[in-house]
Amino acid sequence: MPFDFSGRRLAIIAAAFAILLGVSPITNAQGRDPTAHPAIAEAVAKARDSLPEFMERWRSNDIQDTGYALKVAIGDQNGVEHLWVTGLQRRDGRIFGVIDTRPMRVRSHAAGQQIEIKPDSIVDWMFFRRGRMVGNHTGRAMLPYLPAPEAEKLRLLFE
Repeated sequence: MPFDFSGRRLAIIAAAFAILLGVSPITNAQGRDPTAHPAIAEAVAKARDSLPEFMERWRSNDIQDTGYALKVAIGDQNGVEHLWVTGLQRRDGRIFGVIDTRPMRVRSHAAGQQIEIKPDSIVDWMFFRRGRMVGNHTGRAMLPYLPAPEAEKLRLLFE
C-alpha cells in the first residue's frame, strides 16, 4: 500500500532534509549560499531543467501522485536558504504555497507562511508517485554526505 505523503509526512521528510542541510559539510563549508557547493549547484541546474516535467504532472493532478512541493531560495540579510513549499495553488497565472520547512537562518519568513513563488526562485521540486519520491535533486545530492544508515533509508524513498 503506498504511503500518503501529503501534509504532515511531507513536512517531516522536508524537515529531516532541512536539518541535514543545516549540519552538513556542504552548508557549513559554504556559509550563506547553498548553491556555492558544486553538487548542490549541479542538482539545482538539473531540477530547473526538468521543472516542466514537474509542472505537467502537477497540472494533470494524477491520482497516483501526491505531495507536490517546490523548493525555493529565500534570502534576507541573514543569508539564503532553500525551503520546501507545499499546498501549491495556481491563481491568476501565479503560483502560491505554504512554507513547509522551518527557516534556520532567514528571519524574514516562517514555516506556515503563505508566499508567492517566483519562477526564478525555484531550486528544486518533488512529488510522490505511488509512495516513491520523484525529483528532490538537492536531496539526492546530499546523500553522499549523510551517515550511511540515514542515506540508505532516504534512498529507499526515491523512485
